[in-house]
Amino acid sequence: MQICQIAGYKNTGKTTLMNQLIHYFSAQNLKVASLKHHGHGGEPDKVRGSDSSKHLESGSLMSGVQGEEQTQLTLQMPFELETLVNLYEKFPLDLLLIEGYKKAHYRKIVLIKNEAEVSLLREISNIIAIGTWDMKWLENQEYPVFDMNHLHKDISALADYIRRDF
Repeated sequence: MQICQIAGYKNTGKTTLMNQLIHYFSAQNLKVASLKHHGHGGEPDKVRGSDSSKHLESGSLMSGVQGEEQTQLTLQMPFELETLVNLYEKFPLDLLLIEGYKKAHYRKIVLIKNEAEVSLLREISNIIAIGTWDMKWLENQEYPVFDMNHLHKDISALADYIRRDF
């Protein structure tokens, strides 16, 4: 399973890019999974009032529900990223896209929205490419720079770059 992170500060377009990449890779018949770090405090949303939610409220640490075409698991305990990646590796996946977890060691596409965010490039490791809305801030970079203004029209260049080693 190949792993690639999409990293950047809040409101830099990580979720939008993740959705574009998931759609593109899925259309290429790749088995794609995603994992998002909920870095804004609090907990992710869950369906309140459902049976599985009631199980968690009763004290279950893990609650699952199986439908005809979908299985949902909710784990009421924190996990390290490595543990979650190990869980994903149990499934027949081609690609795991991770949103967030800036400090993790996986290959990263870093999104830079303004000049103040350029410092992020010195703070994190394993950068393979940069996405930005203003190319002037990122001249002479050691990484390929993708113009985010045009990715919505043609995501294939970035997608191909992500998959180039596989």
